Amino acid sequence: MPNVSVVTALWNGFSGAPGYSRFHFAELTNDAMRSGAGAAVRSFFFGFASVLMSSWSIAVQPTVQTFDAATGLLQGEAGMGTPPATMPGTGATTTIFEGGSGTVINWLTGQVHAGKKIRGRTFLVPLLSTAFSSDGTLGSATQNSIITAGNALVSTSGITSVVWSRQWDTSKPPHQTGGFLTNVNSVAVPDRAAQLRTRRT
Repeated sequence: MPNVSVVTALWNGFSGAPGYSRFHFAELTNDAMRSGAGAAVRSFFFGFASVLMSSWSIAVQPTVQTFDAATGLLQGEAGMGTPPATMPGTGATTTIFEGGSGTVINWLTGQVHAGKKIRGRTFLVPLLSTAFSSDGTLGSATQNSIITAGNALVSTSGITSVVWSRQWDTSKPPHQTGGFLTNVNSVAVPDRAAQLRTRRT
Protein backbone atom coordinates (compact mmCIF):
# COMPACT_ATOMS: atom_id res chain seq x y z
CA MET A 1 0.00 0.00 0.00
CA PRO A 2 1.17 3.59 -0.60
CA ASN A 3 2.39 5.98 2.03
CA VAL A 4 0.86 9.38 2.79
CA SER A 5 2.84 12.42 3.91
CA VAL A 6 1.29 14.93 6.31
CA VAL A 7 2.20 18.63 6.48
CA THR A 8 0.90 20.43 9.56
CA ALA A 9 0.18 24.15 9.95
CA LEU A 10 0.00 25.56 13.48
CA TRP A 11 -2.39 28.48 14.22
CA ASN A 12 -1.56 30.80 17.13
CA GLY A 13 -2.36 34.21 18.61
CA PHE A 14 -6.04 33.92 19.61
CA SER A 15 -8.09 32.53 22.47
CA GLY A 16 -8.29 28.75 22.14
CA ALA A 17 -4.98 28.48 20.28
CA PRO A 18 -3.07 26.54 19.20
CA GLY A 19 -4.99 25.04 16.32
CA TYR A 20 -3.81 22.53 13.76
CA SER A 21 -4.52 22.11 10.04
CA ARG A 22 -3.18 18.98 8.41
CA PHE A 23 -2.65 18.57 4.67
CA HIS A 24 -2.20 15.18 3.00
CA PHE A 25 0.06 14.45 0.05
CA ALA A 26 1.15 11.39 -1.86
CA GLU A 27 4.47 10.42 -0.28
CA LEU A 28 6.99 13.28 -0.34
CA THR A 29 10.11 11.26 -1.00
CA ASN A 30 12.79 13.95 -1.10
CA ASP A 31 13.64 17.36 0.29
CA ALA A 32 12.54 19.25 -2.82
CA MET A 33 9.07 17.72 -2.53
CA ARG A 34 8.85 18.35 1.21
CA SER A 35 9.99 21.96 0.88
CA GLY A 36 7.67 22.48 -2.08
CA ALA A 37 4.70 21.17 -0.13
CA GLY A 38 5.53 23.42 2.81
CA ALA A 39 5.79 26.48 0.57
CA ALA A 40 2.49 25.58 -1.14
CA VAL A 41 0.66 25.26 2.18
CA ARG A 42 2.00 28.64 3.31
CA SER A 43 0.91 30.20 0.02
CA PHE A 44 -2.56 28.71 0.52
CA PHE A 45 -3.00 30.59 3.80
CA PHE A 46 -1.44 33.75 2.37
CA GLY A 47 -4.19 33.74 -0.25
CA PHE A 48 -6.74 34.84 2.36
CA ALA A 49 -4.45 36.54 4.91
CA SER A 50 -6.64 39.67 4.83
CA VAL A 51 -9.29 37.88 6.94
CA LEU A 52 -6.69 36.68 9.46
CA MET A 53 -5.77 39.19 12.18
CA SER A 54 -2.23 40.57 12.03
CA SER A 55 -1.62 39.41 15.61
CA TRP A 56 -2.36 35.81 14.58
CA SER A 57 0.23 33.55 13.01
CA ILE A 58 0.25 30.39 10.95
CA ALA A 59 3.46 28.39 10.97
CA VAL A 60 3.97 25.45 8.64
CA GLN A 61 5.84 22.89 10.72
CA PRO A 62 9.24 21.93 9.26
CA THR A 63 8.86 18.22 10.02
CA VAL A 64 6.83 16.05 7.63
CA GLN A 65 5.40 12.79 8.93
CA THR A 66 4.83 9.81 6.65
CA PHE A 67 2.26 7.10 7.42
CA ASP A 68 1.25 3.80 5.89
CA ALA A 69 -2.10 4.67 4.31
CA ALA A 70 -3.63 1.27 5.07
CA THR A 71 -2.56 0.86 8.71
CA GLY A 72 -2.07 4.45 9.85
CA LEU A 73 1.29 3.48 11.34
CA LEU A 74 4.02 6.13 11.32
CA GLN A 75 6.76 5.21 8.84
CA GLY A 76 9.13 8.08 9.51
CA GLU A 77 9.74 11.81 9.77
CA ALA A 78 11.89 14.11 7.68
CA GLY A 79 12.59 17.83 7.74
CA MET A 80 12.21 20.47 5.08
CA GLY A 81 15.54 21.84 3.90
CA THR A 82 13.81 25.19 3.35
CA PRO A 83 11.06 25.57 5.97
CA PRO A 84 8.51 28.32 5.20
CA ALA A 85 8.61 31.48 7.27
CA THR A 86 5.85 31.94 9.83
CA MET A 87 2.99 33.87 8.24
CA PRO A 88 1.05 36.58 10.11
CA GLY A 89 -2.37 37.68 8.99
CA THR A 90 -2.82 41.10 7.43
CA GLY A 91 -6.24 42.01 8.88
CA ALA A 92 -6.67 44.83 11.38
CA THR A 93 -6.30 43.98 15.06
CA THR A 94 -9.38 46.10 15.80
CA THR A 95 -11.68 43.87 13.73
CA ILE A 96 -14.24 41.76 15.58
CA PHE A 97 -14.22 37.98 15.30
CA GLU A 98 -15.92 35.01 16.93
CA GLY A 99 -13.42 32.46 18.19
CA GLY A 100 -15.23 29.36 16.96
CA SER A 101 -16.43 30.62 13.57
CA GLY A 102 -14.88 30.56 10.14
CA THR A 103 -15.46 28.46 7.06
CA VAL A 104 -14.48 25.14 5.50
CA ILE A 105 -12.81 24.17 2.24
CA ASN A 106 -13.77 20.86 0.63
CA TRP A 107 -11.09 18.94 -1.26
CA LEU A 108 -12.88 17.21 -4.14
CA THR A 109 -11.74 14.07 -5.95
CA GLY A 110 -14.58 13.27 -8.32
CA GLN A 111 -14.45 9.66 -7.08
CA VAL A 112 -17.04 7.53 -5.27
CA HIS A 113 -16.53 4.72 -2.75
CA ALA A 114 -19.27 2.62 -1.12
CA GLY A 115 -21.92 4.92 -2.54
CA LYS A 116 -20.39 8.11 -1.15
CA LYS A 117 -18.35 10.86 -2.73
CA ILE A 118 -14.74 10.91 -1.61
CA ARG A 119 -13.76 14.34 -0.34
CA GLY A 120 -11.70 15.90 2.41
CA ARG A 121 -12.29 18.99 4.52
CA THR A 122 -10.13 21.62 6.18
CA PHE A 123 -11.77 23.99 8.64
CA LEU A 124 -10.46 27.55 8.49
CA VAL A 125 -11.28 28.88 11.94
CA PRO A 126 -11.29 31.59 13.14
CA LEU A 127 -11.79 34.25 10.47
CA LEU A 128 -12.39 37.95 11.01
CA SER A 129 -15.92 39.33 10.71
CA THR A 130 -14.83 41.03 7.47
CA ALA A 131 -14.88 37.56 5.89
CA PHE A 132 -18.68 37.55 6.07
CA SER A 133 -21.58 39.36 4.43
CA SER A 134 -24.25 41.30 6.32
CA ASP A 135 -26.60 38.30 6.05
CA GLY A 136 -24.16 36.08 7.94
CA THR A 137 -22.96 34.08 4.93
CA LEU A 138 -19.39 33.97 3.72
CA GLY A 139 -18.52 37.04 1.65
CA SER A 140 -18.01 36.40 -2.04
CA ALA A 141 -14.56 38.01 -2.05
CA THR A 142 -13.39 35.72 0.78
CA GLN A 143 -15.01 32.68 -0.83
CA ASN A 144 -13.30 33.37 -4.15
CA SER A 145 -9.93 34.01 -2.48
CA ILE A 146 -10.03 30.69 -0.65
CA ILE A 147 -11.12 28.79 -3.78
CA THR A 148 -8.28 30.36 -5.76
CA ALA A 149 -5.78 29.55 -3.01
CA GLY A 150 -7.04 25.97 -2.75
CA ASN A 151 -6.86 25.34 -6.47
CA ALA A 152 -3.33 26.76 -6.53
CA LEU A 153 -2.29 24.32 -3.81
CA VAL A 154 -3.85 21.39 -5.66
CA SER A 155 -2.13 22.32 -8.93
CA THR A 156 1.34 22.84 -7.42
CA SER A 157 3.91 21.13 -9.63
CA GLY A 158 5.88 18.23 -8.19
CA ILE A 159 3.47 17.28 -5.38
CA THR A 160 0.08 15.56 -5.29
CA SER A 161 -2.64 16.58 -2.84
CA VAL A 162 -4.71 13.61 -1.69
CA VAL A 163 -7.65 12.66 0.50
CA TRP A 164 -6.72 9.94 2.97
CA SER A 165 -9.76 7.70 3.52
CA ARG A 166 -9.49 5.42 6.55
CA GLN A 167 -11.64 2.57 7.85
CA TRP A 168 -11.98 1.81 11.56
CA ASP A 169 -13.27 -1.12 13.61
CA THR A 170 -15.59 -0.80 16.60
CA SER A 171 -13.04 -1.46 19.33
CA LYS A 172 -12.33 1.08 22.05
CA PRO A 173 -10.19 2.89 21.19
CA PRO A 174 -10.93 2.34 17.47
CA HIS A 175 -8.27 0.57 15.40
CA GLN A 176 -7.61 1.42 11.75
CA THR A 177 -8.36 -1.58 9.57
CA GLY A 178 -7.80 -0.11 6.11
CA GLY A 179 -7.20 3.01 4.09
CA PHE A 180 -6.52 4.39 0.65
CA LEU A 181 -5.53 7.62 -1.11
CA THR A 182 -7.48 9.54 -3.76
CA ASN A 183 -6.04 12.48 -5.69
CA VAL A 184 -7.67 15.88 -5.22
CA ASN A 185 -8.65 17.57 -8.49
CA SER A 186 -10.59 20.67 -7.37
CA VAL A 187 -11.98 22.50 -4.35
CA ALA A 188 -15.27 23.98 -3.17
CA VAL A 189 -16.05 26.51 -0.44
CA PRO A 190 -19.68 26.72 0.73
CA ASP A 191 -21.26 30.15 1.03
CA ARG A 192 -21.78 29.77 4.76
CA ALA A 193 -20.02 29.92 8.09
CA ALA A 194 -18.59 26.85 9.78
CA GLN A 195 -18.07 26.32 13.50
CA LEU A 196 -15.59 24.28 15.50
CA ARG A 197 -15.83 23.20 19.13
CA THR A 198 -12.07 22.71 19.16
CA ARG A 199 -9.22 23.78 16.85
CA ARG A 200 -7.28 20.57 17.51
CA THR A 201 -8.43 18.81 14.33
